[in-house]
This record gives sequence, structure tokens and C-alpha cells, in this order.
Amino acid sequence: MTIEPLLQDIERIYQAGRNGHEYDFQKDVIPFVEQADILIEAWQQNAQNSPYLRPAMVESAVDQLKQLSVQAFQPKTSLKRFNETIKSVRYIDQLMQ
Repeated sequence: MTIEPLLQDIERIYQAGRNGHEYDFQKDVIPFVEQADILIEAWQQNAQNSPYLRPAMVESAVDQLKQLSVQAFQPKTSLKRFNETIKSVRYIDQLMQ
């Protein structure tokens, strides 16, 4: 299992926000974050079984994913920091493969 589709959704949401799209907290943010939490939990359980990842790496990636799923809706989030966090999670996700 890969978390890449979620990362792509997060990037799409973030870019739309930077381009001026405004999100409604109740209609957009809450449902997305709830769905992301389900995917993150499934990914975490799968990642914990990987012989290539240490538990601390998995926990760090999970924390970053949860932050990203909320920060995606904040267009004022630093682009550099946002992209670096995405890269970090992608790297850990690729180690799992």
C-alpha cells in the first residue's frame, strides 16, 4: 500500500488554495481530514510490518501526514516547508515498497 494518492490530493488542495480557491471548513476540511485519517491509519499498520522502516520513522511520517492534511487548506503555509514535508513522507513511503 502506498500513500501517494493522498499526497497528490494534498498537493492539489494546497495549490488550489494558493491560486485563490477558498475552502469551507465544514464542507471541505473536516470530511477530507476524516478520510485522510482513515488512509493514514491503514498505511501506518502496513508500514509497521515493513522490515525497512523503524517505528520512529513510521511515527514521524504519520505525524507529518496528519499535519499536511490540515495544512493543505492553509495557503499561507510556507511553500518550501510544505514541499520538504511532502518529500520526507514520500521518501519513507518509497522505502516501504
